[in-house]
This record gives sequence, C-alpha cells and structure tokens, in this order.
Amino acid sequence: MIIRTTTGNAVTDRQVILLHGGAGAATMHSAVAHCVGEVRDTPDTRPTTSPAVIAGIGTTATHALRGRLLLDPLARQGIEVVDTLAFPDPSALFADSRWELALVLSPWKQEVATQLDTLTVSATRTGVVDTIVRYADGVIGVNTNSWAAQAAMETVMGGRAPASILVLGSGGSSNSVALGCRRAWPTARLIGSARNTSALEAWAGRFEAEATAPDDIRGLFDGTAPSLIVNTTTWGETDASETEPFVFDFPELLAPGNSYFDLNNRISTLQTTALQAGMNVMSGTFMQRATNACRVALLTARIS
Repeated sequence: MIIRTTTGNAVTDRQVILLHGGAGAATMHSAVAHCVGEVRDTPDTRPTTSPAVIAGIGTTATHALRGRLLLDPLARQGIEVVDTLAFPDPSALFADSRWELALVLSPWKQEVATQLDTLTVSATRTGVVDTIVRYADGVIGVNTNSWAAQAAMETVMGGRAPASILVLGSGGSSNSVALGCRRAWPTARLIGSARNTSALEAWAGRFEAEATAPDDIRGLFDGTAPSLIVNTTTWGETDASETEPFVFDFPELLAPGNSYFDLNNRISTLQTTALQAGMNVMSGTFMQRATNACRVALLTARIS
C-alpha cells in the first residue's frame, strides 16, 4: 500500500487497485464495493424503505433515465421503479422529495457538489457529484464516476502502470478521471490540457498534475507518446460535435501499444484513429456500465 501525503492544497492518496486478474466483471464489482463503502462510511446516513423513484438533471437526463444501461441492471436486481422524473435544474430537483436516487449529469455535476452538506470522500476530493442518494436523515452526494473511470482505465491498461497519463479537457469529468489515476498510479506523471486555462490550472493544483496548452503538448514527451490518453471532452459524443476541429493534434499523440480511453459511449473518429494507430482502445460504455452498477448498488443498500 502506497501513501502519498503532502501539505497545503495538494494530494493525499492511498493506492487502491481495482483490477482482478484481468477480469472485467470482477474489476467492476470491486469499483462498486469501494463506491458503496464510501457511503456507508459517511456519518448520519440510515437506510429507508420504499419503492424506487429515480430522478435526473442535465442535458441528457431524459435519455439516461430511459436508457437500457440503467434500466437493465435495475431489473436484474429486482428493483421496482415506479417513476422517473427529469428536472431542469438543481433547485427543481431539491424541491421535490419524491425521489430516492438522482442522476446528476452535465452541466450540473460541480454546481450540485457545492449545494450539498454531505458528500462522500471522492465527491469532496473532486468537487463533483454525479449521483445523489436520499436517506432518512437527508441526501448525500456521491461521485461514482471516479471509481468507474478508474476501473475502465485499469482494464484498458491491462494491469500495466502507465509512465505518463494525458487527460484532455478540464470539465467535471476530468476531476473524476484524475482521482482514479491518482488512486491507481499515485506516482505516474499526470498531465492535463484544455483551452480553459483557469479550470485547467485549478485541476492541476488539485491533483499535483502538470498543465499545458493544447499547442504545447507534443513537446512534453521528448519524441515519445503518453502511455495513456483520456478524452473527457464532448468531442465525438455526437456526429455534430465532430463537425468542429478537435483542438488537440490527436494523431501526433498516438503510438502502437499505448492506450486510449474515451468517456464518450459513441464510437467516434478519435477511437477509430487510435485503433488504426495500433492502440488499446476503450469507449465510455464500460465506465457507464460501472457507474450504473454503482447507482444500483447504492439504491439497493438504501432500500434494503
């Protein structure tokens, strides 16, 4: 076990490995166990009992609430969903007490984290909440994405430790990815790049990482390439998103045998380009399945 402790606003991370013998199902189960464990370790949360009403906020909330990636694992656990509720913003979500579990999607993940009194360790560490669970004593904000992203990254790396990790983008998801990286590989070189300079610098300070402008990335690797590239941007999420130029010189960052993880579920041009370069590639589907497995487990624990 590796403990990294520094002072001030820097990192305090305990190494946690989720990968179990290369088995994806076991790795996902480990991520779920850690995520649920954070909630159980939070003071003043007691289970309640009732049928499940699931809510959501965000630009894709209606789709997510109806999607098979959420409904199928709920059905497998025998959880009765009596209603799904999509709200336009956090105020509307918090004003309604009918729901037991809420999905928090972009663009609300960071804003919601500032509005909750009780957060799990990962939600506090990242300032990101993607799931809210209602208990008898109130609600708790959870970051399932950090565990799900970590499970995906460990899987695409095949158990190897990356020498360097490049995270593209500086939104809420980049924080969850960075925490997953720091837990799995505390001593790896972590680099972020984005157009939003202030958000990128805050991210770098939070995770003891390097920050660089998109045009300056290539010079950081001395003719080599990052072991693991993670795209947290929405470029590639839809056909329309690919009509705009990608701000990063993506092909120049690729090398055979290295790994690429894209948080977007859609098979995008970036993923195809990485495959053609001979890289190990993973879309966001594994992460989304792990995230929803965490949510189902949190709901099961709540209504048990």
